[in-house]
Amino acid sequence: MKLLTYNLRNGGGKKYNPWKRMTEEFSPDIVFAQESRHPQTYREPEEFNNFKGCVHSNVATHESWGSAILSRTHELTRVSLSQPEYEGWVVGAIAHDVIIGGKQQSILLISLQAPTISGSYEGHVENIVSAIAAKWPNTPMVLAGDFNLTTAISRPDSLLGKNTDGEIRILDKLRKEFGLVNAWQHLHPDEDLPQTLRWSGDKSKPYHCDAIFLTQNHLPHLIRATVKSDGDWGIMSDHNPIFVILE
Repeated sequence: MKLLTYNLRNGGGKKYNPWKRMTEEFSPDIVFAQESRHPQTYREPEEFNNFKGCVHSNVATHESWGSAILSRTHELTRVSLSQPEYEGWVVGAIAHDVIIGGKQQSILLISLQAPTISGSYEGHVENIVSAIAAKWPNTPMVLAGDFNLTTAISRPDSLLGKNTDGEIRILDKLRKEFGLVNAWQHLHPDEDLPQTLRWSGDKSKPYHCDAIFLTQNHLPHLIRATVKSDGDWGIMSDHNPIFVILE
């Protein structure tokens, strides 16, 4: 099972076709995308028809892009938070007949971008997480995307610095209430967090605001988690994709 999350930035530039590059270079089973037009607009119809499942919603205030989930191998049943202010910032689906560790199961998939609307990123992420908990308690899940806050525990002596109290509270909530763990940090517990965002105000600072969170019982099957930043991936967007493999 190959998973990928990527913020395309304003739908992706005209020079590149990020969806084509994502699907061809990584061959992911499931892609979680943010700031994306509908995935079918990036491929020829006969190519897009090779994918089994797709959900997408545009952000109302931007109209041309939003969040998406695309699956090459699984049919997707759309689900909703039923909270209009987060429509397009958050999309969800159930993937059926997923096999992880030899066990067939259904999994809740969420592609998230913390909204740039009034209020704090931390407040919005907490609201979204609470809404998920209310509708799908104790459901195996993959929660992925751009959280606009640090998505793992940062070492105080790192260039990124220590986490805010709000970030710690959110990470604790994800772990304790959902059993969700940052996949990259699980495999690299003693390493500094890699940069997933090149913020225009300081492109050198290793902001780590993107993540793929996995349910704890999937962690024994996690064999790879990488952040891709070399070549064109370092310039196509202001974000770097995260790629995860489960066996």
